[in-house]
Amino acid sequence: MKPIQIPSRYSVRAAIAASLCQGDAALQRTALQLGMSPRSLQRHLAAMGTSYSDMVAEVRLDTACHLLLESNERISEIALRLGYAGTSSFSRVFMRLIKIQPVIYRRQRAVEGNDKSRLGKEPHAGNHKPSRSARSGKASSLPGGNCIATLRKGKR
Repeated sequence: MKPIQIPSRYSVRAAIAASLCQGDAALQRTALQLGMSPRSLQRHLAAMGTSYSDMVAEVRLDTACHLLLESNERISEIALRLGYAGTSSFSRVFMRLIKIQPVIYRRQRAVEGNDKSRLGKEPHAGNHKPSRSARSGKASSLPGGNCIATLRKGKR
């Protein structure tokens, strides 16, 4: 029997990300990139305690969070880039997993980033006024910088 190179979780995620860049995250394409059959990939992921669809959801969410924070792309462009049928389906999934709309996530993270940069420059950094969302108590429901941590935490 021929020995099979077992891909790591990282290499599976990288192959899924590459598939998404090519238009979709089809199991066939990802398995081909990893040099294994689709069924072998599914068995391997099951042994790791996950599934292909869970991995795709993780990669999509992680990429969405990154794009929302680091790019000026419109949400509709991000949705299409990640393989969603449209903005509404992307927003529904994002809202279900992160508990906040993508546009609000982007806006609040931008405000947090501005607050952090000002904190280091102001002489009385400890006396800054919290944002409206922090005063209303909604800031605690935001994920901590990494969307994937929130997704994994919710699955357990």
